[in-house]
Amino acid sequence: MKLLTLGAALSFTAAAANATIAVSNLHSEHLSHGAEAGAIGNGGSTMFTLAVVALFAISGLYALAASGRIRSLPLMQNAIYAITGFYLLRGSFLLPQLFGYNIFSSRYEVSAADLLLSALVLAIGIVHLVGLNRQSGGETR
Repeated sequence: MKLLTLGAALSFTAAAANATIAVSNLHSEHLSHGAEAGAIGNGGSTMFTLAVVALFAISGLYALAASGRIRSLPLMQNAIYAITGFYLLRGSFLLPQLFGYNIFSSRYEVSAADLLLSALVLAIGIVHLVGLNRQSGGETR
């Protein structure tokens, strides 16, 4: 159960980091392009980042619920396994990125930030997986 609480903390940390990125993107767009150009130009990437924030936060809530720290959430068992699988799948992108292949765009090289994000997401997935395996009774709350 402690590992799922750690997984929740890591998910909330990832949500906070992405929220910071979204806010700084909005701020820099406003300063460099003016309010109208920022809203039209890169508003989509900011909205995508905010959606990622929401997904990380929801993942954190489900991990807290699975650890027994808060009450059970809807579709608890299916959701926590799907979240764990998503983290592991997304984290598996680290391997091709280590060889310089950018999964998301052939126009851009793999950056250190890409590698770091993949490694962090893989670590969160492993924490979730081990936490689920160690859970007493073998059943998710």
